[in-house]
Amino acid sequence: SVDLTRVLQVAQEAARLAGQVILQASSANGGNLQQQPASSTTVTTTATTADNIHTKTHTTDLVTATDYQCEELISQHVQHHFPSHAVIAEESSGSDKYTLTDQPTWTIDPIDGTTNFVHQLKLSCVIVSFLQDQQVKVGVVYHPYSDELFFAVQGQGAFLQTGGPNAVPVPIRVSTTTELGQAVVSMEPGYGREPARVARFCALQQRVLNSGVRNLRMLGTTGLNLAHVACGRLDAAWEEGSWKSGVGAKIWDFAAGRLLIHEAGGVTRDLEYDNNLLSPNNQELHLLKRSFFAAGTAELSQSLMELIAVSDETTEETQKS
Repeated sequence: SVDLTRVLQVAQEAARLAGQVILQASSANGGNLQQQPASSTTVTTTATTADNIHTKTHTTDLVTATDYQCEELISQHVQHHFPSHAVIAEESSGSDKYTLTDQPTWTIDPIDGTTNFVHQLKLSCVIVSFLQDQQVKVGVVYHPYSDELFFAVQGQGAFLQTGGPNAVPVPIRVSTTTELGQAVVSMEPGYGREPARVARFCALQQRVLNSGVRNLRMLGTTGLNLAHVACGRLDAAWEEGSWKSGVGAKIWDFAAGRLLIHEAGGVTRDLEYDNNLLSPNNQELHLLKRSFFAAGTAELSQSLMELIAVSDETTEETQKS
């Protein structure tokens, strides 16, 4: 069996190494990352300079040279210590659908929140997770700008370490909020800008606001959304997506966060499409799908899932009229 203590150590080391690269790139560019013209919406070559920015599958989906540099750094560190393990990484995997086997597997998101990184909004993180038998065993989310490292090992709780690798980690727990009127929730629009998708998102946003929710947030990073739910800063967070539509989060975005949420006492849910509309259910977040939902309590989760379902019905009626 794999030594999970050693896995956690390597994951934390790798995340911190990548975090230093992110900080150095941010500092070197002085807040002036300029997007370069691209001849195609598909990246075919690796960027070579810190300010070389391209789009991927959508014009809203950015990638930089720093993404590639961080991914290579993490992959090399992992494979140096665990050469027989599989790696599923964001930039090398591209837009292709991936598979998950029972063998030891690492997932890597070198910069989660690349758009924030490009625009010098200090809301980007490094995400590393380790899976075996298709179960997340170790998860790490590192926010280099605040030097906050969130981590969890299956069955051992979730923790936050602030101030470097020698700092004492503290246990984290989700919030106990059950009422929408006391909840701060994060909803992400994702990359899609098709009229139907925009209408669905706006309809749901309106319905959540009309419910009397305390406030809405939009962080632009799945990793920090889930980490902040895990430590109680947010009460819930979600983003819709599907392989059919070609948008939404992927396993490297939410595998670590799913473990953080579960170990911190929260709940995750699956959001799956049915005839291009969401069909919320009580299944936990599915690692091979492309949406995420997390909340601190089952009661708050249920209230939000009901709003999502009603919002979809309203959107469908609007589209038919």
